[in-house]
Amino acid sequence: MPPPRGTPHILLGPGDYDVTTKVHSDTYPAIDPSTQDFSGKCVFISGGSKGIGRVMALSFAKAGASRIAVGARSDLTQLGKDIAAAAGEAGHSKTPEFLPLRLDVTDRQSVEAAAKVIEDKFGHCDVVVNNAGILGTFKLLADSDPDEWRRTFDVNFFGQYLIIRSFIPLLLRSSNTSRYLVNVSSVAAHLLNPTGSAYELSKTGVTRLSQLVDAEYGPQGIICFSVHPGNTPTDIMGGPEGLNEAQKIAFTETPEIGAHSVVFLTGERRDWLKGRYINCTWDMPELVGMQQRIVDKDLFKVRLAF
Repeated sequence: MPPPRGTPHILLGPGDYDVTTKVHSDTYPAIDPSTQDFSGKCVFISGGSKGIGRVMALSFAKAGASRIAVGARSDLTQLGKDIAAAAGEAGHSKTPEFLPLRLDVTDRQSVEAAAKVIEDKFGHCDVVVNNAGILGTFKLLADSDPDEWRRTFDVNFFGQYLIIRSFIPLLLRSSNTSRYLVNVSSVAAHLLNPTGSAYELSKTGVTRLSQLVDAEYGPQGIICFSVHPGNTPTDIMGGPEGLNEAQKIAFTETPEIGAHSVVFLTGERRDWLKGRYINCTWDMPELVGMQQRIVDKDLFKVRLAF
């Protein structure tokens, strides 16, 4: 479970314990991706070679997605094999068509080329998960290196913009009624931790950008929202071994909690998600049951409003 309510730590965000009565740090039966039906759907995930992105690709395979494209700078050969295995283990008779893409999200030509390959191969996308990101270097502003600071923005914010720009046309080509653009943000979008300016501001920008996508493309049927996938000690953190004692208190979530929650949320059309920030540690069935209150009170729009 997440740290008990009231436990002080650097990643404590507004609404962490106040939205749903249950909170989770690992997956649970209600969001098991093998209970979803993504047959016939095409999914794209950026930053999918490891960490949460990799688990997302496997989760969509378990959900029966027919076509899965993954973009990363790393080799994706093993991921393709793991996707086939995951689909088989979930009982699917057909192996997803896997499309690995060499992708640098900070490079316009690389992103545009990846979108063109998907267009030529699959014709459209039904779900786009904007996942690629880095932590960057944490330093006080006056001590920070401008190139390192900008690099964090290039990957986390500008990179997501480039994906959005190139992949929205692929979503618009889908005839599916459930067309999703999911931007992976962070609880850091709501924090003010010294030394974290580059990361926190980039994630705040991603969360606001999701609202702007909704304002521009929501009327055309695209549902865009941002997620905090949980505090997961992935490779960019150096894994669990890279955590100091203070961090171990906060980093309690598995990659599955975020990945499975995203599959659950995109499994059917949920208009109430448009432009919102969703914390994947919240209990998803309970959250779904709150949808009318969420809409009426216009909750989770950049700053949680209670």
